[in-house]
Amino acid sequence: MATSTPTLAQEPIPTNSRNDGNSGLDLRFRDLTNMHKKPLSIPSLTQHTHTFILLHGRGDDATAFGPEFLRSRPSSAKSLRELFPGMKFIFPTARRRPMGIMSSCVINQWFDIMSLADPAMQEDLQIEGLRESSAFVHALAEKEMESIPCGNIILGGLSQGCATGLHALLTFEPKGSEGGEKKSSLGAFVGMSGWMPCRPTIDEIVKKPVAYGIDNANEGAPFARDQGADETGRSAELQALNFLRDSMSLPPLATASPACFQTPVFLGHGSADDTVAVQLGDEASATLRALGLDVTWKTYKDFGHWYKDPEEIDDIVDFLREKVGSLESKSGEREH
Repeated sequence: MATSTPTLAQEPIPTNSRNDGNSGLDLRFRDLTNMHKKPLSIPSLTQHTHTFILLHGRGDDATAFGPEFLRSRPSSAKSLRELFPGMKFIFPTARRRPMGIMSSCVINQWFDIMSLADPAMQEDLQIEGLRESSAFVHALAEKEMESIPCGNIILGGLSQGCATGLHALLTFEPKGSEGGEKKSSLGAFVGMSGWMPCRPTIDEIVKKPVAYGIDNANEGAPFARDQGADETGRSAELQALNFLRDSMSLPPLATASPACFQTPVFLGHGSADDTVAVQLGDEASATLRALGLDVTWKTYKDFGHWYKDPEEIDDIVDFLREKVGSLESKSGEREH
């Protein structure tokens, strides 16, 4: 269905030319953004206090997904930008990649996948895209941290964008978050109609830690280690995160409380979704809870593969107000 062109400004992401010690980050940011289209960036209506980075689904792009999402209206009839005037929205576009099942077909996708019915099928196909896309998301978040606190950044996505966002969340450890006086973590995660990459392996590590060198029954004491086991007595949950980090060639974490454990998560899913089964979303929420994350899980009766407007948008607004806070101007009051 044709729609009128939205009057939303496409603001270029700035590059920092100051010699302030971030030159390495700037170079990495430029390298990663050069591999992708310039994200669609919608500036805040008032002073910039928060940023929402939202990833589209497979085969989509930011210029289609972003404006449509921002046209969603909660029951209050106010737009998301009006409800959260200090929020900047960033909509990245995935790289074009060949589809594994049809190598001659090239589409926008964050990573390749063999089957949406069984996302665990041939997971090796997914690793390269997940590694690259998660690094891109990390770079976007780090760039925003030059102007606002990490806790004021919200990450999220729809469908494959949700899956990619979850992988990026679980592998993101902001600089200074280990050993610092105050934990630095993303403010929230919002996922719609998605799933969790590598979930079966993560479940195996968390539920059967003995095989990975941890005995939970003995307060985390080392047990039955082999050559590949964790030699430091890290918890099974931390070992699961390090499994994901290893897939990205990131160093293992030693902290007892990784940054992502402090990030509240919203997951919403239509019960009649015939593209990504609601069971996959339910399993993702259960695995995240097993890792120790605070998860809000919502289903929408007889709804398919998308976000439900206004019910799901209402739930997202409520979630952000509760978990992130300070999103509205002082004069803003909750709409009923």
